[in-house]
Amino acid sequence: MLTVDKETLHLKKKLAVDYADLIYNGKWYTPLQECLTAFANESNKYVTGSVTLKLYKGNIIPAGMSSPYSLYSENLVTFGDSDYDQAQAAGFIDCWGLPTKVQALREKGQL
Repeated sequence: MLTVDKETLHLKKKLAVDYADLIYNGKWYTPLQECLTAFANESNKYVTGSVTLKLYKGNIIPAGMSSPYSLYSENLVTFGDSDYDQAQAAGFIDCWGLPTKVQALREKGQL
């Protein structure tokens, strides 16, 4: 989750179930398995780094992670001085919120 974008990570999680089912059913030598493996290999291209875990009373707790290919940038996520022009966020909010706005107008009969 540190080196893969949100949409790719979401799809990886969904396809992992299908992949496990495929292998469990003995369909290793199928075109679908080759396609899913190619997706996994490509999406894992930048997955590397270090993870710090804490062990406590039989539990494993993630305590930190780092990667040279991290998609996290302190310079972009801060609310202070940043490399990102925060005024651009208003446009994104309008675009992503448009379906909800249209639905509300429809329900009020204003469409």
